[in-house]
Amino acid sequence: MIRINNSLVGAAERRALAWLVRRMPARVTPDKLTAFGIFGAALTLVGYVLTAWSPAFLWLASLGLVFHWLGDSLDGSLARFRKIERPKYGYFLDQTIDVIGNLLICAGMGLSAYVRMDFALLALAGYHALSIYSLVKACVSGQFHISLVGWGPTEMRLLIILMNTTIFYFGAPPFTFAGLSMTWCDVTVLLMAAGLFATFVCLLASYAAELAREEPAGRE
Repeated sequence: MIRINNSLVGAAERRALAWLVRRMPARVTPDKLTAFGIFGAALTLVGYVLTAWSPAFLWLASLGLVFHWLGDSLDGSLARFRKIERPKYGYFLDQTIDVIGNLLICAGMGLSAYVRMDFALLALAGYHALSIYSLVKACVSGQFHISLVGWGPTEMRLLIILMNTTIFYFGAPPFTFAGLSMTWCDVTVLLMAAGLFATFVCLLASYAAELAREEPAGRE
């Protein structure tokens, strides 16, 4: 299956991963990196939960996101570099483990002092809608798009780290709108969710129309 990554930071990310895999100790394996990625997601959740005591734990949540990126991005890169790929196993494990990691991160956001759980889970649903679109399209076309419209998992992590940093330096005081208590972080996450679902609908309609042109319906 052809892997396509045209994300905004894709070129820089590929250079960084190529540099890292060449220096990875032999004892580090792709499966260990996958587990490290899940550890990073769990660390993010813990960091967010601890923000109830101090906003300084936002740095722990951001560190967890960096660890999650390292594990999630390096496991496949290392397997390909060492020519020890297991295409079916790797694809299956990577996509299913991502569900756990994404849930840990978004649940952590919802358990933090800054983001409502319902908004965090709505954003997770939008992200997974796009993930499902990408996986189904891969089955149809043989091309696995890691990023869509220039946006992928790495950009999402960077956006969350930026939000964490902004909260730490400027705070996120609550306000009431339409009877709901929220922060500017809630507005950001809600807009993110809306953007994800809107992108999903547009891509779905566009690709369905393209396939319909390739396979026109037969006449009765």
